[in-house]
Parts: sequence; C-alpha cells; structure tokens
Amino acid sequence: MDFFIFLLAVTVFVRGLGAGLIYDVAWISLPLRKQIGVVAYAQYARANFTRGFKTYGPVSIIGLLLTIAVTVVVFFGDFRPVIFWSVITAMLATILAFFGTTRALPAVMSIRKSADDEAELTKTFDHFAFWHSFSTFWQLLSFLSLLIALTFLAR
Repeated sequence: MDFFIFLLAVTVFVRGLGAGLIYDVAWISLPLRKQIGVVAYAQYARANFTRGFKTYGPVSIIGLLLTIAVTVVVFFGDFRPVIFWSVITAMLATILAFFGTTRALPAVMSIRKSADDEAELTKTFDHFAFWHSFSTFWQLLSFLSLLIALTFLAR
C-alpha cells in the first residue's frame, strides 16, 4: 500500500503540473491572440515552440505512463469504490485528452513554418484552440479525479 500511495502522489504531482501547463495555454496565453493580433501571437508561438515542446511533451508522456501504472494497480488491487472509480475516470479522461491532443497538435506544428497570413493563422489557431480546450477539460478532470483518489486513500 505504501508504494501505491507514493505512486499515486507522484502521479498527482506530474498530472497537476501538466494540468497547470495546459490550462495556461488554453485560458491565459491562447486568448491573447485576440488582443495582440494573430501574427504577433504566431511569432510568440514559434519562439515558444522549442522550449514548450521540450516541457509539454515529457510532462504529458510521463503523466500518461504514471496514470496507466496507477490504473493497473487499482484494477488488480482491492480498493474502496471511490478510489477505484476516481482512477478509472482519470484514465478515461486521459484517453480523451490525448485524443484532443492528436487533433490540436498538427495545427500548432503547422504554425512553425507557416507564413504570416492573418486569415490562415486565424483559421489554424481557431482549430487549435477548439481541440486544445477539449484536451484541457479532460486533462483537468483527470488531475482532479486522481486528487480525489489520493485524498480518499489518505483517509
């Protein structure tokens, strides 16, 4: 049980970091394109891409792997229903979040080499914003579900 508490706590930490990162992009950074203009925002996004990619990617993949590990332990263990279902909810939400990411990522990747055409950038960022928001919702739900599991496990 002690190992599982540790594993779940590390998973909550990593998923919380990921939730914070994705929340920042979805509801803080991305809406700024409407204030500063889509071309200026595209320039910012291009400059941020390398650093962001080196951060967002590993946090997402490590969070996924940890969530899978927690799910396997819970699925084959003997846990209270609230813990079991919180972890299962987190895993399902993670799957949906990664689905959204597969839809959002090609759009943001295309911005790296795109021209500063305002109409095309607007269309691309709108597509990205929709799927990124979709992914953000599910990432946050996954984090909160894992946090609930940890809270009830600690009781």
